[in-house]
Amino acid sequence: MASARIARRKTYDGAGRAVLAHDSPTDADEHEQVSGERYFREALALLPLAILILDERGVMAMVNPQAQRLFGYEHEELIGKPVELLVHALHFDSHTPRWDDPVAMQQARGFLPLDDLRARRKDGTEFRAEVDLSAFRFDGEHVTLAFVIDKTERYELLRQRQDLAHLTRVSTMGQLASSLAHELNQPLTAILSNVQAAQRFMTADPIDLAELRDILNDIVQDDYRASEVIRRIRAVVKKGDLDVIPLDLASVVRDVVALVHSDAIVRGTRVTLDIDAALPPVRGDRVQLQQVMLNLLLNAFDAMNEVPPVDRMVCVTLKPADRGMVLIAVRDRGHGLTADKLDKIFKPFFTSKPQGLGLGLSISRSIIDMHRGRLWAENNNDRGATFYVALPSGDATPEDKSR
Repeated sequence: MASARIARRKTYDGAGRAVLAHDSPTDADEHEQVSGERYFREALALLPLAILILDERGVMAMVNPQAQRLFGYEHEELIGKPVELLVHALHFDSHTPRWDDPVAMQQARGFLPLDDLRARRKDGTEFRAEVDLSAFRFDGEHVTLAFVIDKTERYELLRQRQDLAHLTRVSTMGQLASSLAHELNQPLTAILSNVQAAQRFMTADPIDLAELRDILNDIVQDDYRASEVIRRIRAVVKKGDLDVIPLDLASVVRDVVALVHSDAIVRGTRVTLDIDAALPPVRGDRVQLQQVMLNLLLNAFDAMNEVPPVDRMVCVTLKPADRGMVLIAVRDRGHGLTADKLDKIFKPFFTSKPQGLGLGLSISRSIIDMHRGRLWAENNNDRGATFYVALPSGDATPEDKSR
């Protein structure tokens, strides 16, 4: 059978410029190739995502209907146009064109996620977008497949979740208002007393400068104490976006233990802290992890309200765990949790407190989930319950959450 004659066929944009060129068989084979391209277009049209096919210069050679609807353009308005028309941040830098060699890009970077870009519709409105790129060869040409996801609803959901977490933090801090006011009042009262004493010494003749220096030093130290109380309060209640940075988890926990120190005294509760010296750093948001610890400690205090003061103790331990995880354990000596509560305590709006919102543990678990960790509870063998938090250290693989 004689082979079909091969011709070079080009696809042109609306301005008459070649967009994709490929070797095309003539006669019967050409019909087969056209049919294949039609099936490919139909397959793209069935996918629920906005999809763009870009040539090696970043020019749109094919778009599916979902992309047209997302950006508000007609098909002819997009073909032959640079992808920067839709997502202007898609470039490497001024010296390295993004589209000059997509195959090399794929080999160097693999599947490249760009998860927080700004995209622009035809009417000029912008939205947050996630773009996934994959380079391959199509009909002998280097092309890039771009999936565009509108993150507007996802971003709004994240913002609402952060607002709810902030509201819960503020509500939780309200429980500490009385004890924190007392803790803050102590250094302020001492400052006032020292100032009054200094005024009396100033009227003496001769003035005892050594005594005055001691008084001023006491005032400075009391001021530091008051400032530290305020700093800890502000650190917990401040509002902001998720800020994931390397953290010394021991420092995070110590700050929260210091924050609840006065409340523990008022409740007649002792708090012990056991931190492994070899504890590795973790990556996380300091404020949100403090919120989790604050909730777990206050819950532990509440769990021992009916326990004699002599038995009220909360033990907090931090140590490395298996598979590159760091484990926090908050152990109380209360009455423990019934089997049904162990299943329900992490559900929204479930609470055993008369005036509780029932959101503390639910939000705490969602925070730990965002940190690729786990939060769970178990009853102790003797008495009380322990809440565990497992967080990955560095680039550790997240622990299996099937448990």
